[in-house]
Amino acid sequence: MSAVKQGEFSNTLIAYHPGVMTMWIAGLRTYFVDAGIDVHNLIHARWFLGVVVLFGIGFSGILLFYLFGQWEAITGIVFLVFSPFLLAQTRRVHTDALATIFLLLTVLLLLLYCKNGQKHRYLILSGITYGLAVLSKSYSLILVLWVPMCLFLFWNYRENRSRRFFTSIAELFCFLNCALLTFLVLWPVFWKPAFGLLAASLLGITILLLDTLKKQNEQKWKSIFLLITTSIVLVLVSTIATRAVWLIFDRVNWAVTTPHEVEHFFLGKILYDPGWLFYPLVLTIKSTPLMLPLALIGCILLWKHRKDSTEASQNLRIALALVAVAVLFIVCLSGTSKKFSRYLLPAFSMLEISAAIGFVQGIKWVYNILSRHFGTEGTIPHKYIVVVIACIGIFFVQVFPVLALHPYYGTYYNPCWKVTDIKKIITVGEGSGLDIAAHYLNEKPNAEQLVIQVSPLAAEFVYHYSQGFVYRSDRNRGYHPDYEVVYIRDVQIGRLPQTGTRHGELECKITINGIEHVWIYKMIRK
Repeated sequence: MSAVKQGEFSNTLIAYHPGVMTMWIAGLRTYFVDAGIDVHNLIHARWFLGVVVLFGIGFSGILLFYLFGQWEAITGIVFLVFSPFLLAQTRRVHTDALATIFLLLTVLLLLLYCKNGQKHRYLILSGITYGLAVLSKSYSLILVLWVPMCLFLFWNYRENRSRRFFTSIAELFCFLNCALLTFLVLWPVFWKPAFGLLAASLLGITILLLDTLKKQNEQKWKSIFLLITTSIVLVLVSTIATRAVWLIFDRVNWAVTTPHEVEHFFLGKILYDPGWLFYPLVLTIKSTPLMLPLALIGCILLWKHRKDSTEASQNLRIALALVAVAVLFIVCLSGTSKKFSRYLLPAFSMLEISAAIGFVQGIKWVYNILSRHFGTEGTIPHKYIVVVIACIGIFFVQVFPVLALHPYYGTYYNPCWKVTDIKKIITVGEGSGLDIAAHYLNEKPNAEQLVIQVSPLAAEFVYHYSQGFVYRSDRNRGYHPDYEVVYIRDVQIGRLPQTGTRHGELECKITINGIEHVWIYKMIRK
């Protein structure tokens, strides 16, 4: 945002993320105020991110209402709002929460378009939100593989059978054009005359394609001619952008093929690439206990009623399409070398929606069984009893355990796993508890004069909160620390023994959700 403020637009290409939407939303205050990267300003940046995510969840609820109904919409909002994994990432000034919300909106809008094929505004909005998703995080490109699959799922619902193939291709082009237009308009690195020409060409082609889609009786050869012309123009104009686009994809390729510089702890081993089992295990460990079972129940119950009506058949396809997004992300991300649990967040959002659908379908199924067993006279009371019991169960199983961890949602783990086993399986902690350690030391007499040695991955977190002098244990330049703060992630990847563990006295340990995250050692002077 500082580069935008100074008119140095080419300098906004600073990461493979690319993180452009985080720049616009979290950095908006920076444009008007000279704000640095400290706790105070990050709080404001996080507030902007939270507002956008909240509006995104609300919009998702509206789309769910049009796709399924009010109960699925309400349940979906509840499941998303109290999704611990999403909550944890929303509290970070980063890219994953934004990318997840924009991807969710993209999927729901495209499914709504497929269900109501004549309403092309859903197709346009879907393309725009997809552009926002790719601008947020590069892994959003995975969804390109899902879009043709989604259009194919609803192949049989095309009104004009003779134009099905062309219609699907034209829809795909419109979707990608809208996404690319959004990409060009919002990323300042493309604010050049050549890219303005590309954007104008894309806009004209998109308008022509939409006009052709609306005229279902148009002769087939004209449609094919338009498609060929579109392709030629796109290829010719895109050559202008080859250099910049290649630079971007080169960075994405580096991120995909290069392991992270900090090791993972996975299944008792210290690895740079934890392999194919990593994301499936993350899915089961970081999810709530009802998410996967309810998603499965929803698909099974919708499958049972798929022949009841056209709407029932469409509902099944929508549910399968949501699950397909989650599976696609798990498979594609597992094939990359750089792995973090937060990269799987889009799959969680799709499965939370699927779980909400399964919850409502499950209530209807139980209600129908009770109605057949007790007769029609008792249906109304039985209906309310089932709903109340189900809601109470959701609160105590899904909602309360999450709220109890406020604000350290990243420390939530599926209670089906033993807490003692979690730290033996995957890397634990995303800075959780380090602020508590800093505040603990700030309560000491003459806190400003304390010299605090901190394990490498914890130093930056403690630094922002501590009143004393903080330095990394691997960069000791003759300091004589009063205290040392040791973080669980450093311990897991073998960055021990450290000074405190060898020559200090354990004074305090910070435990969150049953796992010790931070140890504070008082140094013994000789």
